[in-house]
This record gives sequence, structure tokens and C-alpha cells, in this order.
Amino acid sequence: MHYELISESDYDALPADPLKKFVVIEQICRRNMTALITNETPGQFDDLVRTQYMTIVCAAAEELGIQGLDYQDSSESVFQNLQEFLRQTSGVVAKIRLRSSSKTDAYSVRLANKTKGIIEHELGKIRSAVSNGDLDERKKQKLLSKIEEFRTELHKERLGYSVAMSALAIIGAGLVGTSSFLADAPDAITIITKLIGQDKEHEESEVLRLGGPATPKVLAAPAGKTSRVPTSRAFDDDIPF
Repeated sequence: MHYELISESDYDALPADPLKKFVVIEQICRRNMTALITNETPGQFDDLVRTQYMTIVCAAAEELGIQGLDYQDSSESVFQNLQEFLRQTSGVVAKIRLRSSSKTDAYSVRLANKTKGIIEHELGKIRSAVSNGDLDERKKQKLLSKIEEFRTELHKERLGYSVAMSALAIIGAGLVGTSSFLADAPDAITIITKLIGQDKEHEESEVLRLGGPATPKVLAAPAGKTSRVPTSRAFDDDIPF
């Protein structure tokens, strides 16, 4: 019987970031391991799949510099070893996800409700400029769509810079050279951009006042342990029955 916990095409599609790469590898292998083991599969096969899952994930951790995982083989059964390995893996993945989510803060901002209200008012001016401007219908609908895209981002818990600024840039560029651009639109776009910047400056000042974000710790392995990956040929993909 032939199977793959992770295929060559899966490897080719992995993200470039080592931490994200490890998380994706673990997800793929765990999902396929769960799918392969059923009530009908023999215990020998189940143990082999579980062992391969631990082997691949542990090898990936070593290669990508992820610490905190040890191959488990101290218990009487492979299933018990897997439970401890899954406990370690879940902890490592959680730390990686928390660290990754904190990185997005530099490119987003939590806007005050008052700021959102003022921005909504300025968006109304832009919407009016687009609706009443001398634009062809196709271009008009495109710009109105961008305004709604910005509004959607505006009312998220954190406003993402890339989406918001891209939408504002497209709206501004679309109005250049029209009678609408000579009305309220330029001032409105400037005010919105300034408000977003002010709230971001305030947010960063609060972080500094409170001592700054905690420095992420290395995902260290338990004392006295090192990762070990078995090399037995018993882990080949072709399984004799």
C-alpha cells in the first residue's frame, strides 16, 4: 500500500517563511495522518503512519530551526508516544501563530470610534464627488466599489494599511483631472490619511509608555533533551502486508 503524508507538490507550494513553512507542513501531515487511520485499518499500519508523522514533523523542525520538539519513543505504545508529541507540537504551533500575528501590528492600526466617525463623514464627501462627477459609468462604479472596500476595512477591529491606502490611492487617481477632484475629494483623502496616521502614532506611543511589546523567546527544547529522528527503513512508504 502506497501513501504520502505530504507530497512533492505540497512541498513546492510551501510559504518561504521558515516558521509558516513548519506550521503548514505539520497541518498537512496531521490532516493526512487522521484521514489514513480509520476503524478498518490494521494496528500495524496505524502505528507506521503515526511514526511517520512524528518523523517528518521532527525532521522539518530540525531543518527549519524550530526548537521545542522531541521525537517520542519512550512509552510502551506508539499511540502514547504520539499523544505526547502532539502536545509538544500544539504548543510550538501556538507560539508561532502568536508571534506571526504580532508582526501584523506594524502594518495595521486600531482606530478610535471618533476617528471612524470623522472618516465616514469624509468618505461621504468622496462618494458624492464620484457620484456627481463627470465620469463614465464604468469608472464611476469602479471608484464607488473602492470606497466600499475601504469602508469594509475601516470597520474591522484593525485597519490594514495595504488595503486602505491602496483603495485611497486608486480613488484619488481616478478623480484626477475631473471636476470632482477640484471639489472636496482631495481634502477628504488628506484628512483620512492624516487621521489614520495620528491614531497609529498614538497607539505606538501607548506601547512605548507601557514598556513596549515583549521580546519573543526562543522556542527552547526541554532541558536535557535533543530532537532525534529515526532512520529505520521500516518507515518507507511501501507497506508490506
